[in-house]
Amino acid sequence: MKGAKSVSDYLAQADSDQKDRFEALKDFLIALGDDVQMKTLKHYFAFKRIKNFACVEIHNQTKQILAYVKVDPDSIILENGFTRDMQNTSHFGTGDLEITISSDTDFDKAKDLLIKSYEVS
Repeated sequence: MKGAKSVSDYLAQADSDQKDRFEALKDFLIALGDDVQMKTLKHYFAFKRIKNFACVEIHNQTKQILAYVKVDPDSIILENGFTRDMQNTSHFGTGDLEITISSDTDFDKAKDLLIKSYEVS
């Protein structure tokens, strides 16, 4: 699609809070291990070891960062507005759990789930 924005475009247009939150998330994910690589794809940033363990999208209109991770949604208590079961929903990236990060509090809550996804990848 001509003119379709990439995740890099969305990040460039994000407000400073959202950019800072993404940088903190990126730093956190990369710091999980020496084997972590980040790859910028059209629709999301992929964080991987051997396989992707987090796929991160930037949503400017809602000021949210969505992270898709490899955590079984049935293994946790889903929290409305924060975690969502994506097992039967199509989306970009890998992982059956969607984490919505729209505040520093959300980011802090997401860390355990991000680590869990890293550990199984």
